[in-house]
Formats: sequence, C-alpha cells, structure tokens
Amino acid sequence: MLIEHDTKIQLCEFSQRLGLMTPQKKHESDKARKVEQIIAFLEVIHSQVRKYSKKRELVFVDSGAGNCYLSFMVYYYYTYVVQRPVRIHCIDINEALMNKNRNLAERLGFERMHFHTADIEQYTHCGPIDVAYSLHACDVATDKAMFLGLKNNAKHILSVSCCQHSVKNKMQSYENTKGLTKHSVIKDRLLYVVLDSMRALLLEMQSYDVDVIEFVSSRATDKNLMVRAHKKQLVESEAIYSQYRRLRNAYNLRPYLEGRLVQLGLVASFDQVPEQLPVK
Repeated sequence: MLIEHDTKIQLCEFSQRLGLMTPQKKHESDKARKVEQIIAFLEVIHSQVRKYSKKRELVFVDSGAGNCYLSFMVYYYYTYVVQRPVRIHCIDINEALMNKNRNLAERLGFERMHFHTADIEQYTHCGPIDVAYSLHACDVATDKAMFLGLKNNAKHILSVSCCQHSVKNKMQSYENTKGLTKHSVIKDRLLYVVLDSMRALLLEMQSYDVDVIEFVSSRATDKNLMVRAHKKQLVESEAIYSQYRRLRNAYNLRPYLEGRLVQLGLVASFDQVPEQLPVK
C-alpha cells in the first residue's frame, strides 16, 4: 500500500471540495465508490513515478478527462502531500466541462493544471510525457488516449476502458465459440476483455512492457481492468503478432488503435500481410 491510511483520509476530505463526497445520502455510496477508484488509480500512477528525481517536474496527460476528478486528486497529492512539482494537461471535447474545471482550478490555486477543449487526436503536446492516462474514456476515446501516449513516447500509459459501442455489433465468433456471444451480458464482458487484450498487444508491438491488472476491487466498479504499460526497448516478437492476429480473426475485431498505427506505418496492415512479421 503506497498511500497510507491517513493520507487517504486527507484525499477523501479534499474530494468533498470537488463535490465528490457530500453529506447527502442519496448518492453517497456511488460517490464513495468513485473516490475509491480514483485513489486506487492514483496509487498505480505513484507506483510508476515515485522513484523519479524530485528535482524535475512530472508531466501527466489526462485524456477524456470529463470532470477531471482524477487529475484534481493527482495534482493535490503531488503538490501538497508528496510536495513535488507536477503539470497536468486535461483533454476533453466538452467545452462546458473544461471551462468549469478551469474555473475550479483557478479557485483552488492549481496553476499547473491546463484544460484543452479538443478531440484527443487533435491535441498537440509539446515536450515529454511521464504518464498518459485515461479513466473510463468512452468507446474509441480509450484508443485515442493510448495513441496520444504512443506518438508522444510517454514513459507510461495507463488506461481503464469503458463502453465499446462502435465495435459491439461487429463482434463475431466461429461456430465452436458462439456460446460465448449468445447472451448479451456475457458478450459485453467478453468484448471488454478481448479488446483490452488486443490493445495490450498493440502496445507491446511499440516496445512497451505491458500487463493488465485489477486496479481496484470489483465492488467499486465492474470495469476495473487497467492496461498498464511502461516504455522499454524490447525485442520484437513474432509471437505477439501471431497472438494479435488470432484474436483479431477469432472475433472479427479491429480496435481503433490498430487503424491509427497502420495509417502511420508503425505496423503493417494485418489484412495485407497476414502471415509475416509487420515491419515498423
């Protein structure tokens, strides 16, 4: 446990200033679960960067940021608990939310938080990124968040996906696995697992060391799988491409991230070159 109990209490108290936890009982349990998710995500972030020199500023990018609750908590933790400089860029297409978040940051004195109203793909970042993260970014926003991290050579990419609307109806399975997709609730969960597995493999193709973890208890959210990636110089493995092709063909799934990597020539088209190792 990287964040001590007393610090978690301090973070929960700060969450009240964000409107996440209130005395009102009607939504109290939902908000408490949200805070639990945020603190758990923060612990993972800290596990990745805690050994970095405190002499330099940490740079984070939050894609599909929404209300920016996670980023406000991250900023508070590093500024007032860890006491080291941090700069956070929050991206979301919702202009009203970004304006609201910007005003809140000004009231809190969070001067190194920046809010960008844009599609994630249209955002241009200057300089290095320590952690590119997204928490429950909707549909292809998860892929766009990962792609932003990839094209900017982020040291770490942390992603917890949410709904998968754009590909749900495209998912198929062969005769011997049709029982897995017969029932909608099981199909939804399978889609969630398979897509994240494919995204993890795509990150591995780009020299990231990747694992998938349960970042928080399922009591807090049923969407509790995190793709956790760390940039390294890894040797390309044909097995990774083979595993990816098999998942791709078995369920007829094409993650948005794949298309963007193919467009930039970072991987060869899996349709055109089905049997040989794609070349970057």
